[in-house]
Amino acid sequence: MTTTIHERSPIQRELEITVDEAELQTAFDEAYKTMRPRLALPGFRPGKAPMSMVKKMHGDAVEGDALERLAQEKFREAAEELKIEPIGAPVMTDLHRHAGEGAHFHIMYEIAPTIELQDLSGVEIEKREFPLTDEDVSRAIERLRFRRAERVPVAKIDTEQTVVKLSFTMVNAPEGQTRPSSEDEVYLAEHDILPELKNALIGKEVGETFTLDLPTQHRNNEGMHDHAPEPAEITILGAERVELPELTEDLIKEMSGNKVSTADKLREDVRTELIAAREKASSEELEEHIVAKLLELHQFEVPLTIVRAILDQMLEERQQVNVQRNFPPNYGIDEEEFRNQNRHIAEARGKWVLLRDKLITAEAIEATDEDLEKLAEEEAAKYGLPKENLLKYYHKHDTIKNRIVSEKLGLRLREMVKIVEKPVVAAA
Repeated sequence: MTTTIHERSPIQRELEITVDEAELQTAFDEAYKTMRPRLALPGFRPGKAPMSMVKKMHGDAVEGDALERLAQEKFREAAEELKIEPIGAPVMTDLHRHAGEGAHFHIMYEIAPTIELQDLSGVEIEKREFPLTDEDVSRAIERLRFRRAERVPVAKIDTEQTVVKLSFTMVNAPEGQTRPSSEDEVYLAEHDILPELKNALIGKEVGETFTLDLPTQHRNNEGMHDHAPEPAEITILGAERVELPELTEDLIKEMSGNKVSTADKLREDVRTELIAAREKASSEELEEHIVAKLLELHQFEVPLTIVRAILDQMLEERQQVNVQRNFPPNYGIDEEEFRNQNRHIAEARGKWVLLRDKLITAEAIEATDEDLEKLAEEEAAKYGLPKENLLKYYHKHDTIKNRIVSEKLGLRLREMVKIVEKPVVAAA
């Protein structure tokens, strides 16, 4: 066997394998020996037909299968000898033989790209700081009261302090598909409810049906974007007036988990929690910006095998969302269009997977026994579980170790770049 590697791109290789006639005939002879006992030809007992007749009647099929098996075997041998580490399944692009001259195989495969890590010391990354207003605190307390509110069924919606159960049926269903419908509950006093929907519901009665254009969003290469509104047929299935409870001392204790007992202390407690939540959101956004900058600074090609796998996962997730909304799995999905629109996103995700692995290796980041021990102590105290049981679980499941590694990498990246804080002015 002789081998030659042809470089077709930075990540694509073609392995040319040549086997001589003697090696090829040995593979054919072995294939005939294996196949002959299973063949039953007219006039002969199974396995007793003359080899000349077997070759005449089944030679093309037997030798074709033998060629493919030989190619796979020789690729494995060559991969071990040449230390080839393909990503995904190699693909046969050419297989041919000439009588008396052996056979040639051409096999395409992808490899991991070469990544040269860039210096990040001079890179500035903006971190947005979100202000917290008294109105934000009041809304959060209102939501706590809402969860403990009494609901009184009503026949007519005459106040925004109403929970309405609705059925949504999309009017413009794709050709050949039934009109999908779903049910949902909306609280008209919520800050982020669609104004058009709230205005349309006020004054209507249970049982009424009306049509309303609802805004839609679709994902393209740049992310989620608003599209033209689509008409939906909306039926009011039920309505309940919400009677919020008074902020008594007992209610305040219940809402705060017995931490505070007065309205002022409750506001302080809620404010502290909101600040922590916004800091977390700000930090997560910062990490997204760091990743985006890293992807911009490191230019390399992502293997198609990885891109396709991520697109498969994205398509499955989109279908699951449809099912959760009681829609057919492929509702509104043109698979070819979906893959074309999301290819850029899949490439970015695949690029980050490869770059992340490179950074983890370069920085020697790992989840140590000490890390697992510390996490077990924290979560044992938090959830009241035995520390030893948690440790056994952590050592068996890579998800916990991956989480620790991701957190360590995030901290390391923050140290490698220059973070510039930017307060965000709240909209009037």
